[in-house]
Amino acid sequence: MERRLTPERRLVVRGGRRDADHAGRLVVLVIDDHVDSRDLMAAVLQELGVAIAEAGSGAEGLRRAARHPLPALIMVDLSLPDCHGTEVMRALKAGPETSDIPLVALSASVTPADKAAASAAGCTAFIEKPFLPDDVVAMVRRLLTGV
Repeated sequence: MERRLTPERRLVVRGGRRDADHAGRLVVLVIDDHVDSRDLMAAVLQELGVAIAEAGSGAEGLRRAARHPLPALIMVDLSLPDCHGTEVMRALKAGPETSDIPLVALSASVTPADKAAASAAGCTAFIEKPFLPDDVVAMVRRLLTGV
């Protein structure tokens, strides 16, 4: 269940998640239906100095991915309320503005079939939940160096 805080109040603490905070910074879009997961990812990536954009559904994620500033990296939970994360990834890879953006799958399901499906949909990396923050920072740093 989403917390009942306004986006401005919830996002101001760490910054980087309001449109005005995105100026001059790389944007990482986190598409996950759990606000706590998005908040945790924002806290983990804070040390990289990136701006975090977020979406709670696949449709919302696709809309945000097409807005400027475009994300430099997109993290997609495989279990979304309106579709499977691989559908979002395929749509992102098919879009002219988003096709070259690296995609990272997020999932608590770590079966070989899930990893293969994410890879086939265009995913660059896979983060298993729960994750180690240092591993996520290192992975994101590596993926953003090519940007």
